[in-house]
Formats: sequence, C-alpha cells, structure tokens
Amino acid sequence: MKTVLLVLGAIMLGTMLSAPASAQPAPGQAAKPKIAFKGGPGDTPETAVVILGASDSKVGIDAEYSYLEKKFGRRNYDWKLKRQGVYLHKGKVYDRMEIDLKDGGQKTLFFDISEFFGKF
Repeated sequence: MKTVLLVLGAIMLGTMLSAPASAQPAPGQAAKPKIAFKGGPGDTPETAVVILGASDSKVGIDAEYSYLEKKFGRRNYDWKLKRQGVYLHKGKVYDRMEIDLKDGGQKTLFFDISEFFGKF
C-alpha cells in the first residue's frame, strides 16, 4: 500500500511540475501591463500614436521603443534616435522622437504620453 501511495504521489508531483505555468506572475513580481497603441501614424501631434495602459513613465517609454522597433526594425542598427523631447500641445503631453533610418532617411514621430507622463 505504501508503494502505491508513493507512486501516486510521484505521478501527481510530476504532473504538477510539468503543467504549464499560469498567467499569474510569481509572488513578488508585478504583472506585465497590457499596452495598446491607438491614434494615427504619429506624423503630427494631431495624428500622434497614443500609448494606453502604461502604469508609469518607464513602462510608457519602453512601449515607445517597442513601437519604433516593430515599425522600423532594430534600434541602433535599422534606426538610431537622433533627438527626443517633451512637447506640450493643446493641453496634452507628447514625446517627439526624431530618428535617423539606415537608408539615410529621417522620421519624426509624436507619441501622446499624457496618460503616464510624470508617473513613477
């Protein structure tokens, strides 16, 4: 009987260890925020890329770079940041990013960062 219980216990433990991890973060770890990009192509403040779901400035800035990498490729290879600055326009806060592209072109994008600007 002890052998059967030990075997069943080992099977249950093996099943629990091989089961896929749940979507919940481990204790002490924060859940990864769900970021959404809305708005337009970012050519002007009026068509800015709106970043939603960033809990603070670090998460929001990471989202900006993630957007740029998805759109233009790898940072410091396909494009390089030339200049970045905060831009206030009609009561909203924007991050204005100028990048140099690998092919010699340049691009300026506006991100609406009003939702997370100044949050730490």
